[in-house]
Amino acid sequence: MGLYGGRAGAQLTITDALTTGYRFLLKPAFSIPILVIGVVINLIVIAAFVPLIVGLVGGDVTDATVAIGGLVAGLFGAVIAAIIGGIVLNLYGQIWAVMASTGEPPTIEQALSRVRDRWISVLGAGIIVGAITLGSLIVVGSVAAALGGIGVLLLLVGIVVIIYIGIRLSLAGWIAAEGTNALDSVKSSWEITNRKMLLIVGWSIVIALVIFVITFVVGLALNLIPLVGPALTQTLGSAFGFGAGVTLYRRVKDV
Repeated sequence: MGLYGGRAGAQLTITDALTTGYRFLLKPAFSIPILVIGVVINLIVIAAFVPLIVGLVGGDVTDATVAIGGLVAGLFGAVIAAIIGGIVLNLYGQIWAVMASTGEPPTIEQALSRVRDRWISVLGAGIIVGAITLGSLIVVGSVAAALGGIGVLLLLVGIVVIIYIGIRLSLAGWIAAEGTNALDSVKSSWEITNRKMLLIVGWSIVIALVIFVITFVVGLALNLIPLVGPALTQTLGSAFGFGAGVTLYRRVKDV
């Protein structure tokens, strides 16, 4: 029956998008791995700065150059950890959500098995979409800069076009998570989003606002808990984000 009681995607509403996020939060097979990933990232970030902090407090680090070097190394380690953690979190969350939306919610083992099969396609789709977006920005920015005054108008038009392209390709990751290869996922996203931009934009704005309010309000309390608090806030946001995202995907795909 899946998450939606056997209803077709065309019957799903924005309320379903938000309640699906709540259901995800209550599923240990979803929330526990996401929480663990968040905690691990926080531990790595803390560990990256511990040597510098200990050295400063203990008086071992007194040279400004050494301190700056330690700070840069810590920041680099934190950024790398955040990027890798974000990729792993997105792969697991997106693939788990796709599996749960068409059948029984998968176990952790089932989801990890599917991640191993599909991570290249999901990651590849993201890289292709990112390359298209970045390439478009570079082309538009370069041409606008070369044209001088009139380039400002071209830049504005270019930004609108890039946003349009971004919306049309926004579902590539979800399609890849279902097993389609990276390139075909990008093509399919362009096809299924045709004439559905208002639906995508409207839902996305409402969903983003609701998730922001929920995570901000709850996060004020959760973030007071050392180490685990920020990870709990992240898990909350991820549950609603992936839940709403897969519902929107089903709605757009089936309309």
